[in-house]
Amino acid sequence: MFKKTLLSLVLAVALQGLSAQQKITYDYVVRNGAPLKMDVYVPPVQDEHHPCLIFAFGGGFVAGSRNDTTQVNPMVRWAAKNGFVLVAFDYRLGLKGEHNYSIASGIKKFQNAIDMAAEDLLACTDYILKNLLKTPQFTIDPKYIVTLGSSAGAITALQADYKLGNRFGGAQALPEDFRYAGVMSFAGAIFSDKGSVKYRVQPPAPTLLCHGTDDQLVFYKQIQIFNIGFFGSNTLARRFEKFDYPYMIRRYKGVAHEVAAAYIRDTRAIDEFIDDYVFKGRKLQQDITIQDPDIPYLSWARFKVRDLKKVEN
Repeated sequence: MFKKTLLSLVLAVALQGLSAQQKITYDYVVRNGAPLKMDVYVPPVQDEHHPCLIFAFGGGFVAGSRNDTTQVNPMVRWAAKNGFVLVAFDYRLGLKGEHNYSIASGIKKFQNAIDMAAEDLLACTDYILKNLLKTPQFTIDPKYIVTLGSSAGAITALQADYKLGNRFGGAQALPEDFRYAGVMSFAGAIFSDKGSVKYRVQPPAPTLLCHGTDDQLVFYKQIQIFNIGFFGSNTLARRFEKFDYPYMIRRYKGVAHEVAAAYIRDTRAIDEFIDDYVFKGRKLQQDITIQDPDIPYLSWARFKVRDLKKVEN
């Protein structure tokens, strides 16, 4: 009886935390004749920096949405606790309905899916900058806009910042002096058809890279054929170190794609990254190896690229 009462109390508190926030939905861009939507969650008390966190869900570019409560609600609660405006947005699922992931036919499909999602994130950012900096409900300081993504969402966040650093794709619509205050990637990577990842116009945002060393779905290291490559967290960390870009990498030793969900339980890393890299502006380079036997096993975390069709089903 006591356990049931305690569980009910915990659930009630969690639900109260969600209901205490105001949610406002906007159409932020029209793609293929249909609007893409974003949900803006307003914290009960906003942090003095007036920050904004843009959350990109995971799902292999075949599934997922801003309404996926399993993915979004943990960040809604985190944002309410920390005084962040949270934006959860839909992006186009460029691999939905695709079932051929061979190298010959798959590379272009992956590139298109990643580009579309990244351009939608940039369009979402553009909408925020043009329409939501000052509203009756909240204020957003453009100096403190950060992104966080899981799996496909992590790829989306990293790819958007890569486009911004080179001013191609949808990045051209954003102000020339805009850059994200931080990018947080949980099992992400960057696609490049120009060889090694380079930021030619402006440096990348301070970046948190969280990745399992045994990840076979979003590669921890890299896969490259001539100038075409998919560069994971290990490779990105080496590039950031070489060019003195601020970053923190958290290497989960012996873990596969479970790290895509680590943001739900590893909020301390998020708190520390935002405090040091975003608010304090410290230009740190940190390399941390984590051995955590309590990370829960997830069957989909052992998927490879050819298994993405199982996610959609």
